[in-house]
Amino acid sequence: MDEEKKRSHEERMKRKKEVVDAAIERAQEERGIVIVITGNGKGKTTSAFGTLYRALGHGQRAGVVQFIKGTHATGEVMFLQQLQAAAVDAAAVPGVRYHAMATGFTWNTQNWDADKRAADEAWAEAAAMLADPALDLVVLDELTYMLKYNYLDTAVVLDTIRARPPMQSVIVTGRAARPELVEMADTVSELRDVKHAFKAGVKARNGVDF
Repeated sequence: MDEEKKRSHEERMKRKKEVVDAAIERAQEERGIVIVITGNGKGKTTSAFGTLYRALGHGQRAGVVQFIKGTHATGEVMFLQQLQAAAVDAAAVPGVRYHAMATGFTWNTQNWDADKRAADEAWAEAAAMLADPALDLVVLDELTYMLKYNYLDTAVVLDTIRARPPMQSVIVTGRAARPELVEMADTVSELRDVKHAFKAGVKARNGVDF
């Protein structure tokens, strides 16, 4: 790289640093945030669990409620169970409270009453977590489906999230997030489905897809 290009690069990086430093200086409010991870693309639950493991790495405590996926073993949950089983003492056990909706995928049960009861039970667990100041993070995996299909009252869910302890953060995942949820959230990511191996006839793989 010649000297002129080096100087130009250094100037661009200097301006970029000034912008980043200014943004960091402005962001001084300390509180928990609401994150929504939605869209038709792959990786919503994976992203939420990545943040969960990040929180655990900082010694924080967390709660997880999985709506929809309750009867299907996933690598994320199995890993948590393995960590707990391998812990030498209680202090080494990851601080995670976990609950799964008992009926699994709604399109498998095709039973509104059973799904509604399971949704109410799962939401009761979630509401208790959202009221617990000892939890730094609460993950509500696939909650958007409970709102989309009217298993849970959207207003009640949003009010409960708003009333959580001030330093607690919440992650909500799932497709078709309601506009009210998106509006309330502090951070929203939408995953776009560009290509997916499953649609091309490739069987889902453990360790990659679940």
